[in-house]
This record gives sequence, C-alpha cells and structure tokens, in this order.
Amino acid sequence: MIFSGEYEHRIDSQGRIAIPARFRGAFSDGLVLARGYDACITAYPVPEWNRLAEVLDDLQATSADARRLYRITFGGAFPTDLDRQGRALIPAGLRQYAGISEDVVTVGAGKYLEIWSGERWGAERQSLDAEAAQIAERTFRSTGGQ
Repeated sequence: MIFSGEYEHRIDSQGRIAIPARFRGAFSDGLVLARGYDACITAYPVPEWNRLAEVLDDLQATSADARRLYRITFGGAFPTDLDRQGRALIPAGLRQYAGISEDVVTVGAGKYLEIWSGERWGAERQSLDAEAAQIAERTFRSTGGQ
C-alpha cells in the first residue's frame, strides 16, 4: 500500500488517534510508532518496519553514527495494535517529542504515515510549498533520477 494524503484529526483525552479508514487494513498485523527524523511520529506497518530494521542491520556497528541511528530509530519505537475503532494509542513520550496536544494531521509518506501536531505540520507544509521545485531538483540530481 502507498500511503498518501493529509487527514486532520483530534487526539482524544487518552492519547489515541484514529487512523484513516482507508489505511487500517495495512495495519491488520499491527504497527510500529516511532520518532520521525523531523519532529513528527512515524507509523509503519510491521512488515515495512521489519524491512527498515534489516536495512539498518546492514550498517556497521563499529560506526558511531550507525549506533546513534540505531538509538534514534529503535529507542523511540513502540509496537502496538489498532483498537476496534481503528485508533492507535500514542505513548506520552512520543506525543511530547512531536509537540502533539490536540490537533493532529496524519500525512501519507509512501511506505508509512507521519503524524504531526497541527501547528508543526502547518509550518512544514508552508516550507514544502515554498521549496517544492528546489527539493525535487536536488533529490533527483543526487539520485541520478529525472
């Protein structure tokens, strides 16, 4: 499944967020909530999380940067399941990290979802809109794509 789109939500008083209905099937085997690299929360289907873990496992543990990346990635990761209403409980530490209190935006990011505070997503979205052409040009140039 390719995760795409933006969905506005409110987090409930128990720290749960509703996953958009169209994506719930992708999380039937559970999901892993983790610290994103951009002050958001990532939500990976378990098989995709396992693929990411395999890629990171190939990094040399003798590298200080690799060890730090392991800590960033796995230290803030929490496996969970959706409840019967399609909600995921976001641990308090992750909510604090992402600055999430009430308004939340779930953003499709291809192989995973990102969960942003409404305020932080607004700022990120504005930046993306202003720099989209330059970001695409730099990315495609560095990967040899078109």
